[in-house]
Amino acid sequence: MKALLIPEARLMFMSAGTDGAPTYSLQTLDDWIARVKARGHVMLEEKQLKFQIERFGNLAHLWSTYALYSDGKQSARGINSIEAIKDAGGWRVTGILVQAESPADPLPKKYLP
Repeated sequence: MKALLIPEARLMFMSAGTDGAPTYSLQTLDDWIARVKARGHVMLEEKQLKFQIERFGNLAHLWSTYALYSDGKQSARGINSIEAIKDAGGWRVTGILVQAESPADPLPKKYLP
């Protein structure tokens, strides 16, 4: 992951607060790695279901629908919004915004295979 992201990259996870209002958690890549390690032995796998890329010059945006599997069973679906830049070393991610599907926000059919 560290090779894919610029050092200043941020990961933001959207969710609904206890009152139903949108809220978010902002993490560095090191924060995210620590969170994954804290899970212990649980095997997580994310599979991309559908994606769309928009590009202009050295800027790119990837809209990616995913399914998350925990120990082989689907545990969530959602959308990753990924921004990237092209530098001398190739394409690098500058930020990832994630929102999981919920009863209040089901994935629209246009984002599913």
